Amino acid sequence: MRRVLLRLVPVVTAATLLLSGCGVRATDIPIPGTYPSGDTYTVRIEFGSVLNLPDRAKVIADGVEIGMLDHIDLIGNTAVATVKLHTDAKLPKTTTAELRQSTILGDIHIALEAPKNATSGFLGNGDVIPMSQTIPATNVEDILRALSNIISGGRFADIEQLVTQVNAAFPSDPAELDRINNAGRAALHDMASHTADIDRILTSAQAITGKLEAGRGAVDEILTEGPNRAAGLSDVLLGVVGLIISGGPLAKNAGDLLLPHIGDFQSIVSILAPTAVTAGYADLTLAANLDAFHTLLKEKIIPFLEAPNVNVQKVSADVQADQLITTLRSIGMVP
Repeated sequence: MRRVLLRLVPVVTAATLLLSGCGVRATDIPIPGTYPSGDTYTVRIEFGSVLNLPDRAKVIADGVEIGMLDHIDLIGNTAVATVKLHTDAKLPKTTTAELRQSTILGDIHIALEAPKNATSGFLGNGDVIPMSQTIPATNVEDILRALSNIISGGRFADIEQLVTQVNAAFPSDPAELDRINNAGRAALHDMASHTADIDRILTSAQAITGKLEAGRGAVDEILTEGPNRAAGLSDVLLGVVGLIISGGPLAKNAGDLLLPHIGDFQSIVSILAPTAVTAGYADLTLAANLDAFHTLLKEKIIPFLEAPNVNVQKVSADVQADQLITTLRSIGMVP
């Protein structure tokens, strides 16, 4: 029996070397448990990443092994895993695929999960589960790497610095800190005791925002045209200021011209003012006065100016007042 075993060793070794030279993997050897038994159908599953997914990984649905990974193809940036499933495994086309681990240090497998009450038909041979229905694995290596980054990547140092800055922001005197706390509590109590006023303020703010919303077109026009018009207004104001500044020498010269004669102007105004007041209070609306003035102009003054005929023979200084009044009455100047 021992001789037979010794003779079989070179044969097995030669077969192994032959298979290795042809590029055959160990998983290609039909060992029981490395391929699904019975009739199968093929489904392709698209993943964004299949890192650490082993050859011949199991395909599990609802805790039951229903197939096995056949091979993986890289198409563009997408990893397409081709799996062989038992023909009696009926999965809807909306099935999701996820890379999971049974234990913390266990191998990754493909978990298929069918949604409840699915009515979109079942997967068939050659169908594809798109990337939108797949979830890559979150393995323990990634978790430990992230935890290591948190511990050694300065996060705790940042937290320590944050605590130090917060402590530095508060006063070192406990009495001052108590005063701040008391003031804060008083402010909160004051706000709580004036909720009606706060509600009124919020209601007013809501009304204002409602009006702004209703006048959105006007607000948009103001915000759109306002800056340009404000810039133009600033230019106009600057021009007015420049005009006023430029008019300074002119105002000085005008002052030099008018100030020496200010007394004469005051005398003229003092004479003309009473006359203007008298004319302003004159009752020219009476029909008798208007008619008399119209008759005087039409029948006396205008004909005299057109053909003056004056023959003064004698001027006497002893004209009586009653004669003058009679004469004025005759021409309509005195009623």
